[in-house]
Amino acid sequence: MRKLGILVVVLCLFLALLSPGLVQAQGELTILDSSAQVEFPDKLNFTLSARSDVDIADIRLHYQVDRVSFAQVTGEVYIEFEPGTSVDEDWTWDMRKTGGLPPGSGVVYWWTVEDASGDRVETAPVEIGFDDNRYSWRGLTEGEVTIHWYQGDDSFAQELMMAAHRALARLAEDTGAELEKQVEMYIYADSDDLRGAMIFPQEWSGGVAYTRYGTLAIGISPDNLDWGERAIAHELTHLVIHQVTLNPYSDL
Repeated sequence: MRKLGILVVVLCLFLALLSPGLVQAQGELTILDSSAQVEFPDKLNFTLSARSDVDIADIRLHYQVDRVSFAQVTGEVYIEFEPGTSVDEDWTWDMRKTGGLPPGSGVVYWWTVEDASGDRVETAPVEIGFDDNRYSWRGLTEGEVTIHWYQGDDSFAQELMMAAHRALARLAEDTGAELEKQVEMYIYADSDDLRGAMIFPQEWSGGVAYTRYGTLAIGISPDNLDWGERAIAHELTHLVIHQVTLNPYSDL
């Protein structure tokens, strides 16, 4: 009898799984697709598809940018849309309105979606690189310095790497300031290519230090190596000094 009772309980549970409750569960709030597409340097496009058995009433995009900060800042975007049981929405981060990001910046994003019944879904955070995919980059890393370049051979990149380490050693000897975090150096083929990677660049822009991102971007032709080595030393100085002097009150 005891075995029969257990069998009855198991059969009841099995039948319960086949009840209309399972069909209802299949119609609950569901995220069908979430993606992001980079249009460097101008835009970052986010898209979302979702469905529910009742109208979807609220969609919000949340994002964080990987940079040095004393407090984690999260951007939140309320998506304006027509409520419905199936939605396909998008939002574009227009850098020409907010200011640009340096190449290689990391952006973490996720969505929260809520329907009229109060069901709420939050997607898992996803990180996307704001990469300048207009060029086929190569990479060289030594210690805390990484060089990305696309024009010139390996010896060109090695010369720039040696110049970077010489500059860091000289700065440490003269001032005691040392590099504290990894630095990413993007070497564009010339100043025109560099300016094409910036939002509203200055005409004279030949190099820029994105100090809060640990990133340098410089236009260096393989035919202008001497100037390039000096430019690297100059921009590295900005970055190292920023790292060692950064504090919560530095902007006051």
